[in-house]
Amino acid sequence: MEIGRTMIQSYNKLGYHAYNVSSHDFAGGFEKVRELGNSADFPFISANILDSTTRQPLFKPYIIKKVARKKFGIIGVTSQPKAPIKGVKIGDITESINKFLPEIRKQADYIILLAYLERDDEMEFFTQELDIDFIVVSGTFRYSRNLENKKGMLVARCGNIGKYVGILKFDLQVPDQKLTDISNLMVQMNYAERRMNSFTSAVQDRPLEEFYAKDPNILRTIKSLETQIQILQSEIQTSKNPITYDLIEMDESIPDSPEIRSMLIDLEKRISPVQSN
Repeated sequence: MEIGRTMIQSYNKLGYHAYNVSSHDFAGGFEKVRELGNSADFPFISANILDSTTRQPLFKPYIIKKVARKKFGIIGVTSQPKAPIKGVKIGDITESINKFLPEIRKQADYIILLAYLERDDEMEFFTQELDIDFIVVSGTFRYSRNLENKKGMLVARCGNIGKYVGILKFDLQVPDQKLTDISNLMVQMNYAERRMNSFTSAVQDRPLEEFYAKDPNILRTIKSLETQIQILQSEIQTSKNPITYDLIEMDESIPDSPEIRSMLIDLEKRISPVQSN
């Protein structure tokens, strides 16, 4: 419970808009989860975690969040638990989503699904076509550096152990047109630029043709990269309402928040005596 409290305090500092409750959160029982939810500055959501008796949602199924003059509907679901949870029933994922989608669509410009999905549930889920714009998937180790298009739904994966943070951005230039996913173009561009830099970094002020005059294969590769970068730049610059996706690895290059680091140090002091016993 101490770990859970510290996590919620950290999420409060980070400015979370919502937390999708998963079946794995119930290791200490429903009351512990509800207690953590009451201490959060943001809502716990789930469309398919139900009271086992009334079959009513135990959390808000979704929220509507207004950002930069646009309204986002955020809905959450989870896979089944490994073992039964007292007082809790996990409803069918697709049925639970479809129950709320029409009313969310009436209120929101875009719909985001937060989905904690086991592998088998994920494979089955993506065979369907749903009125959802974005899906953020957790529950498996998989992560991706670009968005995946699943029947018109754009899917982001960040893995399952907090090693990565995914940042989804879009530039709404033409309100009446659809969004254009350029995340794969950006991945290709970054790769081509890194390869080009590997050739140009040693050249200094000398012309490439002169520096690599004795290596025609490298010159051909450079020419190909220049053409590729030019084409990619043109596609990216002419895209309407572009969406980009950045996957940030939380390694030593990311500075710690002093306040959150202090929370973790305090947590370690509190739980160390318990662990040593």
